[in-house]
Amino acid sequence: MKKVRFLDKDLKQLFEDRETFSVAQNIDGIVFRKYENRVTKKFEIQDRSYFIKYHGSVGWKEIFKNLFQVKIPVVGAQREYEALNHLSKHSINCPQIKGFGKKGLNPAQSCSFLVTEELYKTISLEDFFLKDLHKDLSFKQKLYLIESAAKLIRRMHLSGLNHRDLYLCHFHIKEEIDFNNIEIYLIDLHRAQIRSSVPLRWIVKDLGGFIHSAIQFNLTERDFYRFMMTYYNCSFRDLITRHKSILRKILDRAFSMYLKPTLKEFSLKSSQILSKESSFIQPNCPSGRWLIKKSFDPNQFLPFFRDENLLIRNGEVIKNEKGHLIVKVLVQDKYLYIKKYRIKNLLHGTSRLFKKTRAYNSWLTIQWLKSIGIRTAKPVSIYEGNGILGYRESFLVTEEIEGKRLDEAIEQNINTDLMVSRIAAFFKRMSWIKFSHGDAKTSNFFFNQKELITFDLDSSKRKFSYFLHLRAISKDKDRILRSIKQHNKVYSKLYKRLQGS
Repeated sequence: MKKVRFLDKDLKQLFEDRETFSVAQNIDGIVFRKYENRVTKKFEIQDRSYFIKYHGSVGWKEIFKNLFQVKIPVVGAQREYEALNHLSKHSINCPQIKGFGKKGLNPAQSCSFLVTEELYKTISLEDFFLKDLHKDLSFKQKLYLIESAAKLIRRMHLSGLNHRDLYLCHFHIKEEIDFNNIEIYLIDLHRAQIRSSVPLRWIVKDLGGFIHSAIQFNLTERDFYRFMMTYYNCSFRDLITRHKSILRKILDRAFSMYLKPTLKEFSLKSSQILSKESSFIQPNCPSGRWLIKKSFDPNQFLPFFRDENLLIRNGEVIKNEKGHLIVKVLVQDKYLYIKKYRIKNLLHGTSRLFKKTRAYNSWLTIQWLKSIGIRTAKPVSIYEGNGILGYRESFLVTEEIEGKRLDEAIEQNINTDLMVSRIAAFFKRMSWIKFSHGDAKTSNFFFNQKELITFDLDSSKRKFSYFLHLRAISKDKDRILRSIKQHNKVYSKLYKRLQGS
């Protein structure tokens, strides 16, 4: 079977009297993207620019691999061709189709191509933010842009199409934006699916992907709610009551996607190779596994990791208990806190054999909390020493926290209303990613006039069930309320805020 169609006279002449698929595969142009059997090129005819996507055969191996991974294999340009036609039919801006060709009934051996006209004088939303062009927008212009993107996605989903690759780079806007009528174009639809209605799980995947791609550009909580209010065409009250469940799922997916490369970068796996851009290095250390900030000399820490008495003699002991030791030391003109997590006995060591060390748990939790705007002690290093039972004693090194401990700030009545607001926001953000602190008492927080900083995160956990998370976060709320019960004014205000969250 062979099917070829051209909607442009110049294109038709280019392919005329020649083997169509050979021309499509070998056409002269600028390669924009090349992936295994797919190539995207930009070419010109008569001063007009076009993009061609050529899909070669994928083979049965690739098809079965995708099916085994419960993925729908992309075997040609047909899906994108149908998606672009679908969007045009529903008056949603997208590239105009100028040519399409397909040959072969066997999905593993078929070839196809799609030609679209270039979107002239446009820029992707990703490049728009990367070039900091959003910083020149007024509040009203930023709001219009957020609302326009939300309306486009809403219309797309209502039409029955889900994108499956919905990131900022696949939205194009005019270089000269008319804020009275913002035109946004949707591109790269080779994975799109069309149904009578989009299932909830695919709405979550699309919106989670979109929010994930925007997080790096300081998407605020208010921006998120404005976006979702426009998407659902509802008030804020309706959003947080009727759509509360799906908001959780969207945020959970967005932050999981956002953290995936970061967590990989902060992994202690010996095979992990850090990128040149990383602010950490992995020193070669036969006695354990180690990550440390590039700005610090590893040789100044290793003696402390190997000799506990040396650490105690060279610093100020903050806490010395059976399970852990905390020492404040001066290194390279900076005060740092070195926390050593001890193995209490053989039974304790055996119980932790297949668990992350408490230092590593804190290390990873810091990255999760940072992604949602929660401030923590700044990490400097993590070290896990080898032992009979695998990785045993571990160390976490953090910078000194500025401000007052929360219990002291409450005693001194420092900006009570803002303090209560920050504590309530902390628990709400923790729920975004289904995390609990594990020991949320006032002595494990600092307050520096404006911001709340949390630390001592070795008991923090992420629950994969929202029901289990609610139980864990409820215990955290009870714990912090108990720790301020004697301060009636703060307790009353915080109790009301936490009850409503």
